[in-house]
Amino acid sequence: MWTGRAMIRRIDRPPDGHTSTDRHRTEPVTTATIQVHLDPDHLALTLGERATVEVEVFNASSIVDEFRVELIGPEVDPIRPEWVTAQPARLPLFPNASGVVTLTLDVPAASQLLAGRHIIGVRVSSTSDPSTAYVEELPVVVNSQPAISVHLEPQMAAGHRWVEVDAVVRNLGNVPLLVRLSASDPASLIRYELSRTEVDLPADAEERVPIILRARRPLIGTGTIRPYVVAATVEDRADEVGAEQQPYVEGARAEGQWHQLPVISGRILTIAGAILPMIAIVVAALILRPQPEPVDLTGPIGFGVAGTVETVDVRVGQTVLAGERLASLHRTDALVALDTAQLDLRRAIVDLEGIKTAKVVGDAESLLTGSEDLPPTEFLEALAEQLLDTANNALSVSSTALTGLSEALSIYCAGAANPGAACANPSYPLGPDITAALATEAATNPSAKAVIDANGNYRAANTTLQSVTTLLDQVRKLVEANGGAMTAPDEASTAGLAAALSEQDAQAQAEYELALLEAQTQIAAAQLACRAAVQNVGRTVLRAPVDSIIRSIDIAAGVELEADAPAITLERVDGRAFHAPPGQRPPSLQDLPEGVSCPGSIEELQQMDSGGTGTAGGGAGGNGNGSTGAGPK
Repeated sequence: MWTGRAMIRRIDRPPDGHTSTDRHRTEPVTTATIQVHLDPDHLALTLGERATVEVEVFNASSIVDEFRVELIGPEVDPIRPEWVTAQPARLPLFPNASGVVTLTLDVPAASQLLAGRHIIGVRVSSTSDPSTAYVEELPVVVNSQPAISVHLEPQMAAGHRWVEVDAVVRNLGNVPLLVRLSASDPASLIRYELSRTEVDLPADAEERVPIILRARRPLIGTGTIRPYVVAATVEDRADEVGAEQQPYVEGARAEGQWHQLPVISGRILTIAGAILPMIAIVVAALILRPQPEPVDLTGPIGFGVAGTVETVDVRVGQTVLAGERLASLHRTDALVALDTAQLDLRRAIVDLEGIKTAKVVGDAESLLTGSEDLPPTEFLEALAEQLLDTANNALSVSSTALTGLSEALSIYCAGAANPGAACANPSYPLGPDITAALATEAATNPSAKAVIDANGNYRAANTTLQSVTTLLDQVRKLVEANGGAMTAPDEASTAGLAAALSEQDAQAQAEYELALLEAQTQIAAAQLACRAAVQNVGRTVLRAPVDSIIRSIDIAAGVELEADAPAITLERVDGRAFHAPPGQRPPSLQDLPEGVSCPGSIEELQQMDSGGTGTAGGGAGGNGNGSTGAGPK
């Protein structure tokens, strides 16, 4: 039985043989011969994937007829016939009978069909009377498939103090994009001037962004090759065309090189050789004069942190460019310091939240016990709502403190020569026997002390949570006893509660604010220590500060080094006096550890623990644990 919509339209084939759903549709007529039903009645189309539509056709005429089904439109960027397969290609039907044609749509991924909302037509025509046809509209949403490419013109540029290149950005997808550009180089010696940092690119469009590169010129020689990278991050603008945005779009990058020419070319030196006899006379005269002490053109450099040499990546006599890797350390004291700094920061944040929660509990207890008469019911309802929020926060703080204890214990167990009961499936908080055993190690083992501190931090957080939970239960019972309900209080009740709490002892309020200030100061100091520790971990890779020649190597793989020990002696290739940089030089951005964060609040700490991102002295956010090792989690 026919179950489709009773919408009957008749269209005539125009002289040019083309049909459009907008130009050639007429009003419904009473002498209907074709009825159509679509399943589904709309499509979500992803380029490169197959989509099917079942077209049910009803022959309402009095003769046996044969029907042909095809897709038409949209007017802009239409569907190509080779993308559509009809099965069967022709549908014979008796009078008052129906049948189904399956249309399969295979749009290639490289077709560039524009993302967004489109209307295409499903055209059903009679083979016995080609002038009679019916078109049913089929809404289609083409999903966005963003993609970009970036290349540099020229890829190898030559210049003196500055050079200009073009970053050519092309939208390879089917949706408008917002592209953000940035440039960097390994040695951080180039200054970049981008004419634009953001580019709006329609689908299948291309933009050229001029970039000026500036750097200090080398003095003599054949010049310096300066590699650099232009990176592009992408934001999908699918919402502008009615499609769903992609949550993540892969960016692109282009690598280029700048051959920076020297102040004095090597060719000039060749010409100077032609007049060598005259120069020799001058030099002979100068030799007879008293000579100054020779300038030491070499100097040793070191890591600035202690550790064991992991690799030595250069050899004596080798020429290296500024920023190239020379050697690296592992098992450094910097990693231990980073673990300690992160645990100290976590404890400081938990302490601050504990002070806030304790203040709410103390004020609430004063309000309930300050007089013989209980506060009005509306006050109690507002107080219960405030305590509920505080209890949720205290629960989060307790969970954060537990994470800190678990991480501290993992670090301790990973380095323990003889792991004891503390590493054998302990319960949290740790019992007195375990803490007593750890206390004997705390004087000589920082990891053991960190576990004891984290355990105390967790105990305090648990105690605060129990206090606020007990008080919340008490206030709930009072609200119910007075006929109230645990619902969101109105503004008047909330304001009344705030006024009542503000009448508490001014001295207690001042002490609370002082405690908050001290706790925030501790967090700030712990953040600085954490960021400094991240920087020190980055210094475990030694890089050439200037274009140099390796004159001597004082280290080898497996050798233990002190923080200030010289490692490699360099000589500048430009002949100028070399001054070895101090050990605490800033590390290269690419050597800063990944997966490290130095949060400043409980919200950032929870985001870090849940796997979110953060920053710490240039590192990417992560789980906040700068070391690896086995242990309970």
